[in-house]
Amino acid sequence: MFYFFKKNKKVKGSKLKILSGYSFNHRKVSEKSEKNIIRYANHFNFDYEFKKIKNNQYFERHIYWLKHKMLIDNLENGNHEYYWWLDSDIFFCRYENILNHIDKSKDIFVHNSFYKSRHKTKYRYVDYLTWVPNAGMILVRNTKWSLNFLKNVWNKKKYLNHYWNDNAALIDEIGLKAEIGKLTDNKLSSEVKNKVSFLSGIWNSMPKRNYENPENNEVSNFYFDPVIIHLAGIRNRERLKFLKKYDRLFI
Repeated sequence: MFYFFKKNKKVKGSKLKILSGYSFNHRKVSEKSEKNIIRYANHFNFDYEFKKIKNNQYFERHIYWLKHKMLIDNLENGNHEYYWWLDSDIFFCRYENILNHIDKSKDIFVHNSFYKSRHKTKYRYVDYLTWVPNAGMILVRNTKWSLNFLKNVWNKKKYLNHYWNDNAALIDEIGLKAEIGKLTDNKLSSEVKNKVSFLSGIWNSMPKRNYENPENNEVSNFYFDPVIIHLAGIRNRERLKFLKKYDRLFI
């Protein structure tokens, strides 16, 4: 069951609709993100919808799953050509139209992060780096294949209590499962190769968790001159410090 304390929505019939949402207890960062995303949406006359949940961190599942619920609902009932989920700790740095940077024959668009693997090598000072799709930014073309893909993600209930939650379900469906299984589990089917596109890191540039004093063994997923900065995996108080210190970076 949903418990909303507020809705924010603009629908004028554009080709793309941005979707986002957050819970009341994360509003200090999320309200800033919302204003930034709306500035971007208005620049390109994109539609948008934000859902805000009052009941702590849950609707019918953990709020992390809200992205998949909103995407599925819009794919079933909406008429936009594209739906774009953006986490509420995402900030645009410049005006660049995402639709000018995609292969329009594809159905799902995500970004692969580099991840220092939990799997160990037999060599000292040698680590594995694996590909891990990040669910915080997903662009979806309005097709039957996209809808079935996201329904498959939603139905992977074994990940409801996983530490990566919905992201683990997305990883599973794409097939890059090394970090939730074995190294040899990173496999892309021919269907996924034909339907899923992996976007440049400028669309999901993530500062290190310890961005002020980064450690040598941290893997960087931060990209020069990004379109989007995504403050994923950072504590809220550190996010607020980042926003105060680097607000000049954002539109």
